Amino acid sequence: MANIQYKLGDYLQAIELQSKSLIIQEKLHGYDSPTVAYGYSNLGLYYHTCQYFSKGFEYMHKSLKILQVVCGDNHPDISAIYLNLGLMYQDVDNYNAAIDCYMDSLYRNIALYGENHIQVASCYQAIAHAYYLL
Repeated sequence: MANIQYKLGDYLQAIELQSKSLIIQEKLHGYDSPTVAYGYSNLGLYYHTCQYFSKGFEYMHKSLKILQVVCGDNHPDISAIYLNLGLMYQDVDNYNAAIDCYMDSLYRNIALYGENHIQVASCYQAIAHAYYLL
């Protein structure tokens, strides 16, 4: 429901629904669960969209920490979180932090997929764009 509200542009309702969902997910799955981590990631994106940037970063970093514990540091979802963090930092004009996140995502994607993969190309494109904006 939260994702639907988000796609409909009702971001505050999406935040409310995602927060309620996370309470239930933590009860069902425990704190250290990929499901909970993805919920925090979504909540971070929702807050960021509403320009509550510190809350957005807080929840995205919380998601990253959970996924690192549960999935290990070389999981595709870790790379995706770094890419999203880079986009978030870029959105608030912190280009150096964005580049650092993009580089983290790039190295993980190369290790996971090799040089000739669309995820690697996306990272290179994001890095180039952040340098352009810098």
